[in-house]
Amino acid sequence: MDVTDELADAFVDASRALVGLAVHSVGAAPTEVTVAQFRLLVLVAGAGERTVGDIAEHLGVNHSNASRHCDRLERLGLLARRRSRSDGRVVRVRLTEAGADVVDQVTRARRADVRRVLARMSPEEAAGALAALRAFGRAAGELDEPQWTVHAW
Repeated sequence: MDVTDELADAFVDASRALVGLAVHSVGAAPTEVTVAQFRLLVLVAGAGERTVGDIAEHLGVNHSNASRHCDRLERLGLLARRRSRSDGRVVRVRLTEAGADVVDQVTRARRADVRRVLARMSPEEAAGALAALRAFGRAAGELDEPQWTVHAW
């Protein structure tokens, strides 16, 4: 097994743990949302206003699937939609204040869960994990949390 395979296996193992933490933290939301719906909220929080097509493409789902998620999140008051001013056929989606609150609460819960796991690591292990995860996040194109914004119309 080469280093890339070992690294892939280690990230898959870590991802299972992180998925468990993600599922647990989504339970902290004041409104019931799925992990996929939370991911959509994070996407919109980070990118601001998006089209449903952009959301579908980024999440790797079909347009109707993304639209259904947006429908539910809009009914819950977590997303708002409007027609584009420049092209009336295009519907744009943005996070509401309630949606931003969900993102904030789940993120705080997730951070607390992760901190409990990190407390079990030595300082050397933690430093190595920090470097590896930052590099992986950059390579995956993930936004740092401070880059998340809520854009009003």
